[in-house]
Amino acid sequence: MRVEHAGEVLGAGFLVSADTVLTCAHVVQGVEHVTLRFPGAQGLGELTARVAVRGPWGGRPTDTGDVAVLALDRPVTVKPVAFAEPDGPREVHEPPRLVAYGFPDGYGWEGAQTELRVTAAGQLIHDEWNQAEYWSGQGQEPSYGFSGSAAMRAADGTVVGMVASYDPAVRNARIIPARVLARHVPALADLVPTPGCSAGEKRRLRELVELAERSGPLPVPVERLLLAAAGRLGLVPPVITPAGLWQGVWHLLTESPPTAGRVPLAELAVRIADVVTDEELRRAFRSWAREHRARHEVPRPSPALPCEDEPRHEAAPDASHGGARDRDSAAVDGPDARLPWAPILVEVRRSGADGSTVIAEVSVYRGGGRVLVSERRVTAGRLRGWVLDRIDEAYEEITDGRPLIAFALPRSWLNKDVDQWTRRRGKEPPLGCSSPVVVLDHDRRSKGRQQFALKRVWEELDLQHGSPLHRVACSTSQGAAQLSVLLQDVRGAVGFSRPPTASRERTLYGAALDAPAPIVLWPRNGCPPGGPCTGGCAGSGFLDRIAERISRLPPGELPEVVFRLRKEAFLHEGPEPHWAAQLSLVWEDPRRFPDVRPLSHSPVG
Repeated sequence: MRVEHAGEVLGAGFLVSADTVLTCAHVVQGVEHVTLRFPGAQGLGELTARVAVRGPWGGRPTDTGDVAVLALDRPVTVKPVAFAEPDGPREVHEPPRLVAYGFPDGYGWEGAQTELRVTAAGQLIHDEWNQAEYWSGQGQEPSYGFSGSAAMRAADGTVVGMVASYDPAVRNARIIPARVLARHVPALADLVPTPGCSAGEKRRLRELVELAERSGPLPVPVERLLLAAAGRLGLVPPVITPAGLWQGVWHLLTESPPTAGRVPLAELAVRIADVVTDEELRRAFRSWAREHRARHEVPRPSPALPCEDEPRHEAAPDASHGGARDRDSAAVDGPDARLPWAPILVEVRRSGADGSTVIAEVSVYRGGGRVLVSERRVTAGRLRGWVLDRIDEAYEEITDGRPLIAFALPRSWLNKDVDQWTRRRGKEPPLGCSSPVVVLDHDRRSKGRQQFALKRVWEELDLQHGSPLHRVACSTSQGAAQLSVLLQDVRGAVGFSRPPTASRERTLYGAALDAPAPIVLWPRNGCPPGGPCTGGCAGSGFLDRIAERISRLPPGELPEVVFRLRKEAFLHEGPEPHWAAQLSLVWEDPRRFPDVRPLSHSPVG
């Protein structure tokens, strides 16, 4: 259509909805209202439109954002344009022939057509324009009267962008691609097709982004959110820093479609939820991410795990503790035990900023993939409350299986009583009485040799019907190196009688973890470290009792057994504390907590 003001032809435009026209910002520079005419629909007569939105174009030829939105004074019945896929002109070997309809000098009334082609498919100049050249001999050579016209595929009439300028000296035109137009005018996102995201999803996400931007500046730069979301998946963030939150979202929408079970836009939505201050908006972003991810998850092959129907244990009941042991056996043979674990991973690592700050991340393993729930740099004093709140949100991501909460902690933190964490002590049960809780050694999760060895050990443990306990008593004379070598051949749980609170015990624990022992148990209130021990201490009693409880049970079900022990200890009303009241369990099966690798290469050019 033709754009006029005071009888002068300013340029062209094209209809994107019944009452909305798109043109260049420089076409309507200095005016607020324009007159529009449809040469192909003369019966409509003159239409009045106001300039509703101006892009960030600053008036210079090199400025970006040369786009404007015109609002018609009344809707029309002319069919709006249809946008092509954002990558449409880049995905063919030969550049498609493009048609533009403009109003150059001498054709101000009826207009003229020209044909163009993109000269370097997929390459954006200044992350803003495609360079196009006049297809010599085909139609009217473009001139300044083509600014604002739609660049349409000759084959199907879909619009790939908007002609922004033409240089007759070199016979080159600039085309702003559709994906760049929507970057500057978010409402256009609903009209520009994007692989893997429907118009309804985009509309809802755009509304949430607008609410977030209206609530004030985010405490974290957009580029850092993008790097955190895309970098972990092996994707490349935009070369030019996004001007706002929407531009960061739109980059992932158009440049990083969901592939192979990786949903980068959901990752970004979760990270936005982490930094917005409004709780309702935070939940809305998380809900959008969860629904978007559910549409694109691809089931991955599960690791080779033991058959749930295989008989697990054959030993006869022990008369001394037969009741408790039989209840444990019934629990691990019950219908719930046949469900796979649904792990919730809480990773805590030192931030390096200062001694009182850590980086905490909560994720859920689902379908072989790792789904981020939240990540935050928090002070140690606020860690407990933040983690408990995020674990509550993690349950929303679990679709089936038995929840298993695993804390991956620095080795020096392994004795922390995370299973006893609660928001209100005395008013709600501790975490370890609500779900099975285990601890992982964060230090060895990044060591390939130890992870490989753990997988091999678990292949043997899967075939065992019981969990024999290797005792490390208070009186052990073994050094760390000797213990580490000895435990390499142990296929079962390792039990310590003393907690790792003194130098010697910490060294021995490190040796067990480096062996690597997949299962380590100890009482946090065991025999006090450092002093002599005659063998009849609390730690020795703990080892006797835990050995009796787990000896007939498969290693893969020990988290469930310890869960029941913790509830038993919590309900204990005797004069002395229950022997398992301070039970800690390291239980690490790398097949349950795989390290999700990034993509081997980036799909972003």
